[in-house]
Amino acid sequence: MAGPEVSFRMLKLLDRFQGVISRLGVDYETLRRILHVKLLMDSRRAPVILSSNSRKAEEQDKNLFVSSLWLYGLIGLVLTPFVFWSDPEYLMPMSILSAILMFLIMTSMISDFSSVLLDVRDRSILMTKPIDGRTVGVARSIHAGIYLLLLTGALSAASLAVGLFKHGVLFFLICILELILMNMLILVSTSMIYLVLLKYWDGEKLKDLINYVQIGLSATLAIGYQFVIRSFDLIDFNLVFTPAWWQVLLPPVWFAAPFEWMFGEGSGWLIVLSLLAVFVPVLLMVAYLRYIPSFEQYLEKLAHSEAGKGRERGRFDRFLAKIVCRSRTEQACFRLSASMLKNEREFKLKVYPTLGLSVLLPYLFFFSTIRNSSLAEIGRGSSYYVLHVMLIMIVTVVMMLKFSGKPKAFWLFGAAPLPSMSSLYQGALKAFAIKMFLPLFTVNAIVFLIIFGIRILPDVLIILLTGLVLIPVSAKAMLRHPPFSQAFNMAQQKDGWWVLVFIIVVGGLCGLHYFSSTVTYGISAYIVVLLAANSLAWTRLYK
Repeated sequence: MAGPEVSFRMLKLLDRFQGVISRLGVDYETLRRILHVKLLMDSRRAPVILSSNSRKAEEQDKNLFVSSLWLYGLIGLVLTPFVFWSDPEYLMPMSILSAILMFLIMTSMISDFSSVLLDVRDRSILMTKPIDGRTVGVARSIHAGIYLLLLTGALSAASLAVGLFKHGVLFFLICILELILMNMLILVSTSMIYLVLLKYWDGEKLKDLINYVQIGLSATLAIGYQFVIRSFDLIDFNLVFTPAWWQVLLPPVWFAAPFEWMFGEGSGWLIVLSLLAVFVPVLLMVAYLRYIPSFEQYLEKLAHSEAGKGRERGRFDRFLAKIVCRSRTEQACFRLSASMLKNEREFKLKVYPTLGLSVLLPYLFFFSTIRNSSLAEIGRGSSYYVLHVMLIMIVTVVMMLKFSGKPKAFWLFGAAPLPSMSSLYQGALKAFAIKMFLPLFTVNAIVFLIIFGIRILPDVLIILLTGLVLIPVSAKAMLRHPPFSQAFNMAQQKDGWWVLVFIIVVGGLCGLHYFSSTVTYGISAYIVVLLAANSLAWTRLYK
């Protein structure tokens, strides 16, 4: 999160737009005070259970979001070729660049910054004061917008620099303007979706629906990226843009059109797409500003919807715990973890979109190949190795296991006569493996068996065993704090580099799987090795 110095600079920058903000009917001085407190609170890490962490560790955590931006800067370096090689064909590379940027920003918006938009903790203080809902709502949106802009700046800094030196100042200025419009579109469209949900639903159903919509948005982004690629046809080894009506539904193409229009070969269709890039975000922003007071009013549903709601007793979880856990302590930790994974709102908010995406990712590879091949031809091939992509969900969930919406409750484990935290680790990891990983993997495995036939059953078993062994191994490497002992905040983005490491590891294991298939009895030997590795990992790593 932003530290005090960064917060101060943001507020000084915001002061330059005081006149514009005041003309929206907002009390600017009040808005500035609210933002100041929000940014200051973001920079202070919530006290951790039992105060076991040192003061030095707390000091290090103050600027974790800002300090983690270097990782996004590294990712941004990968995007620079799209800008460098865009001349003379601008539309295709800039469309792909816009699609990747929108995907990264939107997924961060859904998983990390939705909690900023839907935060109701300050309502008991602010809404009892003579402050109108519009001022509070605009402060909430600017708060989320600041983090989106920081993220966007880190992702696009390298591309902006390359664009400035390669294509000139005008290209650079258009990029800056489009990044602002892109952020505006993402922030406002997400807020409008939440507004509709808040208006028509309430209670637990509303919170569950928000999670489902977030999963749907992630899936839509991933599928929409494929349509961007399909806007171009390969003719004589050149990618040629083919205008079609459905491209008006693809914002990445809108944001690429001005570059082709200004620097390439302009046409009437490009002008239409360019106008959409400007007017759609602005019109949505105008509409959202009108409904901001209603948004604040509907947020009250989130603050009171948990009252009087009971939870299921979890008889099935009790049954599963007796099967997979050895001691009664571990069984209790399994049931607690299963309940947390199922009911912890913030956990679902951050993890479920990734889970939905991991289920869909293997099919996106087919989406690219099915254009030139039939499903029967794909079924005779070896594309089933892409099922390894599902394993990426493991790193995301394991990283999040240490967080909880009520971390202070962890003192119970400190006060309980537990000889060690191993039972808690084992229970939490087994709950994830059985309640999340296995059901999702089974769904995809069945679909793959239908497409590729029963011949790939040993390969599916290998991927399953690989995923199961990676759960305790990755937890041993990444889970430095006990499960559910840390407060949710954006600080977990400092662990984002683990995802890159994990992708490399999964890629290596996929290569090992392929190699085993080229050796006589290699598949059978690999299954035996994985069974032994699972036995050791699940019994020795947390004793």
